Amino acid sequence: MSAVDRKLEATKRRPNYGNLWPLALGPLIPGIVIGFRKSPVLRNRLLWGVAGAVLVGAHHMAFTTSEGSPLVRGAGTHTRSPHADRLSSEGAFDAAMGSKASDPETGKPVVRLDHSPFMKKVIAVISSCVWMGVSSALILMNKHLMANDGFRYPMALSGLGMAFSSLASYLVCRVFKLVEVKRTLTTRFYLLRIMPVGLFMALTLHFGNVVYLHLTVSFIQMLKAFTPVITMLALFIAQLESPSKRLILAVLLIALGTAVASYGEVNMSFVGLACMLLSETFEAVRLVMTQMLLVGLKFHPIEGLMYLAPACCFWLAIGVAVAEWPRMAADNALLLIYNKPMMYLSAAAMGFGVNALAYIVIQTASSLTLKVLGTVKNAAVVWIGIIFLQELVTGLQGFGYAVSLGGFFLYNYIKMNTPAEQLRPEPAKAGYKPVVAASRE
Repeated sequence: MSAVDRKLEATKRRPNYGNLWPLALGPLIPGIVIGFRKSPVLRNRLLWGVAGAVLVGAHHMAFTTSEGSPLVRGAGTHTRSPHADRLSSEGAFDAAMGSKASDPETGKPVVRLDHSPFMKKVIAVISSCVWMGVSSALILMNKHLMANDGFRYPMALSGLGMAFSSLASYLVCRVFKLVEVKRTLTTRFYLLRIMPVGLFMALTLHFGNVVYLHLTVSFIQMLKAFTPVITMLALFIAQLESPSKRLILAVLLIALGTAVASYGEVNMSFVGLACMLLSETFEAVRLVMTQMLLVGLKFHPIEGLMYLAPACCFWLAIGVAVAEWPRMAADNALLLIYNKPMMYLSAAAMGFGVNALAYIVIQTASSLTLKVLGTVKNAAVVWIGIIFLQELVTGLQGFGYAVSLGGFFLYNYIKMNTPAEQLRPEPAKAGYKPVVAASRE
């Protein structure tokens, strides 16, 4: 190969750094909302500008490669190569940031991230930071909308987010085809397997939003450390896991720390505490049902969201119609959305953004990294609540939270170093069978 050819090949494999800029726009939204809250006209103009920039950036990332040519995905409905699943599952950000290669069978150009390991590390760092920023912003935004803006309708607010996620995931999978849809679900399968999971997903979101009406942001984040306790109990009851003594010790440490933190809470609301525990319980049940009903199916996260979000939205719509719509009509609550459309649209969009960014973090780093980042993010939100929201956190509460965090890290360390076979009983004992109702395209 001549020097010119080598230079041309290096140019083809060079990642396009310009495609990183859409990732940095997410944290601007809460900053604009908070920083310009006293100048609503300027705030709305800036939000519209950022929204337009995000759309342009998404289009740029989706339809261009590093040479600026249209993106053609290598895995389609033709004969699948041994690498097709891997290439098609890496997501749209791989296409925007990776280097150009050819599918070994079809010869079509595809984009692969593994040719640029340095860029993969850069994306891992940036996506982790942006995920933490957007996730934290979503928490603060929901608290602001429900407690300060007066939109005290948790199911309706959750429904807005799920409706946006339904539309966005459908566009990503079916229209723009940035994610390959690997399975076609039958109506019977959807009703018997997806809809029940969607119900518990809706209950999780509903009670998770109700909490913002009763507890401080800081205390809510502390209570989230209790999630592994309920999850482990649910998996044990469903006979999906057999926890070891060390894992039980870690969970007890989390429970002890959470109990101390709750005892030290000054503005304790037992209604809020009950709602938080219900949210975590329904989330654990959702996880168990996902493992039992959808075992054997490996959806891309955005593809899974395309199926689950409408089911969740359906149950939330029923809840809104029965429990919240009469109050919303009497209070003329839709005027709040009409007067501040960008604020509510931002909250809905950030819900989808958190899911997409979480997938990027898992792909470029690991699922354990995402869990650790989630814990760090929760701790950061606690400090944000103390510093910017003037929430009171006692020393006893802080000590209890520190104990919970220690137990949480021990829990994840044990899970990471324990083979899955030691945690999971035999399928015959667990009482479930592999799913066969879904068919491949």
